[in-house]
Amino acid sequence: MRVKRRGDAPFKLRSTVTAKATRPLSDRAAQVAHVAQAAMTPLLVLYGSNTGSAEAFAKRIATDAPAQGYVVQLATLDEYAGRLSTNGATLILTASYEGQPPDNANQFVEWLDTLAAGDLSRVSFGVFGCGNRQWARTYQAIPKRIDSALEAAGAVRLRQRGEADASGDFFGAFDEWYAGLWADLARALGKDVREAPSGNHLRVEVVKEGRSTILRQGDLLLGSVIENRELVDMGSPLARSKRHIEIALPAGMSYRAGDYLAVLPRNHQDNVTRALRRFNFAADSRVVIQSANSDLTSLPVDHPVGVEDLLFHYVELTQPATRAQVAQLAASARCPPEKAELQGLIDEAGYSERVLAPRVSVLDLLERFASCELGFAAFLELLPPVRARRYSISSSPLWNDARCTLTVSVVKSPAMSGQGLYHGLASSYLAQCEPGARIALAVRPSNTHFHPPTLPQTPMIMVCAATGLAPFRGFLQERAVQAANGQSLGPSLLFFGCDHPEVDFLYRDELATWEAAGVVSVRPAFCKAPQGGVVFVQHRLWKDRADVVELFQQGAHVYVCGDGHRMAPAVRETFVRIYHEAAGATMAEAERWFEQIERETGRYVADVFS
Repeated sequence: MRVKRRGDAPFKLRSTVTAKATRPLSDRAAQVAHVAQAAMTPLLVLYGSNTGSAEAFAKRIATDAPAQGYVVQLATLDEYAGRLSTNGATLILTASYEGQPPDNANQFVEWLDTLAAGDLSRVSFGVFGCGNRQWARTYQAIPKRIDSALEAAGAVRLRQRGEADASGDFFGAFDEWYAGLWADLARALGKDVREAPSGNHLRVEVVKEGRSTILRQGDLLLGSVIENRELVDMGSPLARSKRHIEIALPAGMSYRAGDYLAVLPRNHQDNVTRALRRFNFAADSRVVIQSANSDLTSLPVDHPVGVEDLLFHYVELTQPATRAQVAQLAASARCPPEKAELQGLIDEAGYSERVLAPRVSVLDLLERFASCELGFAAFLELLPPVRARRYSISSSPLWNDARCTLTVSVVKSPAMSGQGLYHGLASSYLAQCEPGARIALAVRPSNTHFHPPTLPQTPMIMVCAATGLAPFRGFLQERAVQAANGQSLGPSLLFFGCDHPEVDFLYRDELATWEAAGVVSVRPAFCKAPQGGVVFVQHRLWKDRADVVELFQQGAHVYVCGDGHRMAPAVRETFVRIYHEAAGATMAEAERWFEQIERETGRYVADVFS
């Protein structure tokens, strides 16, 4: 799709919507649908996704497929457990979590394991995986497993497996894999590759008056902020802001302890002001985006909208630029030295070191390279739509089923790009929400096993650092309510790491109250005030390993939440060492035992973030 502002060049707009449109088809869409039906080439697009990334990639393929002459079916992997089409092609996009399938892919993966050679001999497929290379041991485990199992069952691979690394150029990796997808499918299925639909689908027109804001919220509903308070002593030089936010949920919305709350944020005022300045707009400038096919855009169309509102609410301004985006900026640069410098950022080494690692955005590059002749329409096309961010809920519905709380670390630091301050998109937004503010939100389920045990008598071992405490506050709040209602509780250990006991010991008084009531035994670690050789949470875990062994032998469930780069791997390694010592096993035996605990019993589950 193309967006056109008066005097600007047209550009294509990336689709981010599902293939199942409910609004009447435009003439263009009707023509595309007719072509797809006439070609009668089925394309099955399946996804396994907890966080939405693999699902978004699948929806992009499904949206573009009709224009290539395919009749597309979009579904979760579990919806097709036990059956795959032998007509056309099947594309699978999936993530893996700690080496395990997404929640909507478990049945499909289990079914694949039962297949014999030749069972899928008439199936044609391609696989694309989402993962994080920081988790080297299980990186791309499920995409690799699915790809190998399909091949072993006799299915024909139409395209080599692709990989997206969340610690690298995540979206760029998909773009590279996707670039040749239709050509590969066409060769294998005897079809022609078609040019993407073109024409004046969108036009941006600057208007002087009128305003109508379109809210595109999907399944998100509006909740209200009840309380927003600081948890950290901000007078300390060690202080890094962390907020406790209480939210009244929309009627009918429910959750479990351990679930997530997805929040639709908005961009920080500083970044919106930068974009307005770069494209010479005033804060109250308005535009109308007109579209021949509004199903193919996530932008508000056919209504006047303020440019500031558009930049606040609809696009991501701070996401690192992809290599393809850098190449497009280089092509638009009119100054030869600037063009040459931008071209030097396109190769893998230059891009990784000077764009991806310091998180340089498209806006950063436009400010740095002033000769880039990129119109506002083209700028919008380059930016992905704003997406909801997930936070672990830090309360229990047994406390209040109409409210929940979040424990948010506010990200604010000098930008690694060297241009001003970096404001975390969602955390900065939430930090500024005053009581009474309305925010778009939805509850998202967590890992099947990342909830308090069904029986309150089952012991728990919880390990976390900083705001990784959030879900465990909910776990313990639930146990405290159960105790107050006369239920007997199993013992619980909470290993909690922070900087200093007088600065950021989150919920210290509340935890002390629960400890006095016998709900939990708190085992802290303070990296800026070490005690007895204990600096980080894994050190406290090792020091108290006798208690850990005793509780695990009683059937304890182990939960880990926090940094997936350093803390969580160190905690896992410590648990392996504890078993190695307690059982007299070799390290190799301890590792095999631990993998079994992770994969088969659900008694060790991690919820981590990078």
